[in-house]
Amino acid sequence: MRILTTLILLVAGGAAAQSTDPAVTDLVKKVGDYVARYGEQTSVILGVEKYSQLVTLEGLEPLKPRRLVAEFAIVRAGSSWTGFRDVIEVDGRKVEERKDRLERLLAEMSGSEADLMRIATENARYNVGPISRNLNVPTAGLFFFQPANLRRFAFTRKGTKKIEGVETVELEFKETQRPTIVMRRSGTDVPMEGSLWVVPADGAVVRTRLRLKNFADTLAMAGQQAPAERPAVNPNVATGGKPRESGIESVSSRDLETNADIEVTYRKVPEMGLWLPSEMSEQYQGPIYGLKAPTEGRSSTKATYSDFKKFGTGAAIKK
Repeated sequence: MRILTTLILLVAGGAAAQSTDPAVTDLVKKVGDYVARYGEQTSVILGVEKYSQLVTLEGLEPLKPRRLVAEFAIVRAGSSWTGFRDVIEVDGRKVEERKDRLERLLAEMSGSEADLMRIATENARYNVGPISRNLNVPTAGLFFFQPANLRRFAFTRKGTKKIEGVETVELEFKETQRPTIVMRRSGTDVPMEGSLWVVPADGAVVRTRLRLKNFADTLAMAGQQAPAERPAVNPNVATGGKPRESGIESVSSRDLETNADIEVTYRKVPEMGLWLPSEMSEQYQGPIYGLKAPTEGRSSTKATYSDFKKFGTGAAIKK
């Protein structure tokens, strides 16, 4: 299925990972089995996300940070799993008619995959920085490694590291097959690379790092590039929204030099017996327009996750 984001397309493949080292091949198989079980075990889980985004422009002082509070859910949608956020607070201001919306949708199981895509798209407008995105959820770098996708990557063992008090093995990966999982809206391939830090005994993934180069072919929306201004509100939703008096120029279909580096650390939650997202940090780089001349912008983010609760196993959003 397609992960519910504007930039990602999952393509099924065989189950064998690319590696000439039998020990690496065995560990990667454990990762795939772990990810498959993880989706079953974590559907549906809801937590609280506190998310800070800071934008800097070349040669200028950093802009005022944007601080978001959101409900974050890990859900099964169709035949796969993904993460969704529903923003309930922006820079200390409550977002109207958002409180517990995602929780109600999940508890009643009355929503559809289309409902969750709409929520994801609506909430993407609160992102700030040079790149328009809605793949910035902590579980994105984990769910890429479903068993059916493992053969798409070449894996290399890079050493060991203790994370959250547990000894892990670092597996470096590079996507080698085409078409790639992440694609531009224009259809251009964007190969992924990065690392997984894995518990060798059971394949549990306790940290992911995902790097993408030149993956954006449209600019961020004006509301995402101007963090000091009120975010644009979708006039088609119940909250309505006051029109923006001014905005930053939006240019599409332009080849942009863009980079993303996303790292997520998981923590074992004893009462659930699961490794759940604990922290996410991101670095995005790309040009920002609307000034006297295009200016390089950088967005640095930090998110923390807490207060997880489980609705039960086996629940799924209807397609």
